[in-house]
Amino acid sequence: MKTVLSTAEKENVDLVTISGDLFHSREDAEVLRPQLREIFTDNPFKILAIPGNHDEGAYRGNLNWGPDLEVATEKPFETREFEDQNIVTLPFQDELTTELYERIKNVSRDPANRILLLHCTLDIGYSAENFGEEEAVRYFPVTSSTLSKWEFDFILAGHFHGNTDVRRLDGGKEFIYPGSPVSLNWSETGKRRAVILDLTEEDRKELVLDTFYRDTFRETVRAGEESEFIEGVKDWMRERSGENCKLRVVPEGHIKMDETEFRKTVEEVCGVAEVSHDEYKNVEKVLNHPLFKRYKENLDSKEEIEDMEGVRSKVIEAMSRLLARRELRS
Repeated sequence: MKTVLSTAEKENVDLVTISGDLFHSREDAEVLRPQLREIFTDNPFKILAIPGNHDEGAYRGNLNWGPDLEVATEKPFETREFEDQNIVTLPFQDELTTELYERIKNVSRDPANRILLLHCTLDIGYSAENFGEEEAVRYFPVTSSTLSKWEFDFILAGHFHGNTDVRRLDGGKEFIYPGSPVSLNWSETGKRRAVILDLTEEDRKELVLDTFYRDTFRETVRAGEESEFIEGVKDWMRERSGENCKLRVVPEGHIKMDETEFRKTVEEVCGVAEVSHDEYKNVEKVLNHPLFKRYKENLDSKEEIEDMEGVRSKVIEAMSRLLARRELRS
């Protein structure tokens, strides 16, 4: 949070918004509140938050969070005035009823109400792993079609803990999931970001945050091309050298090199990075098999096959299993 606020100060923002889940739990909020009073004091901007499914019960009355933080807890929603803009705040709730949908639609027609804060699951193709450390429960599910019928220019959403994701909805509206500002587990990989909106210039930009992140190098290694894979790992590691991160390397596919030698070489290159050795195997017997050589020669002559490498990989895998079961002579 300190990094987010210092970044906001450098960028001369007027308002920081948090669309829910400032805390992982009500208990965390209770423990951290005294520290946050200092963090949320004397900032050159205001901070507006709504409750999410994790911290819905944290913002009871008579609690001091610091003068800069305002939490919009009124349900089903409220409108907050900020300079010449209005922000409609929709705290976490279980579902979007027909009545609530119509009420928000009417409010969105006011030209001054350009921004909506909400905590939701946007049903546009996200799978469970996209939600980072979130369980696969669909909190307050809405569709892009529904949001497109509301007339807000920007919909700033919480709940999605993966990477920053900006979606263009019908009518030029923008839906923004900022993602978590720090990686909590391996489903939240890559450098973390914050999104800055300039409503005067109708401009948006993403800023990389100097916070801890996890990252994974997952690449297919091809038999006979182990050195190319190793060089790719070296370059990837070099780009992240000295950064506040935890790295993981996942080789997958087939190798011609001795498995023990390959493992040792990869681990030497990776240093402190975590390495997975569960998704590759030596297939030299397959590559040297007369049947595979004839098949490869035939395959290479088929120019109409688009995914040549994919087909080759499947054949190698099939023959490898047949050899292991002794259903194919070596």
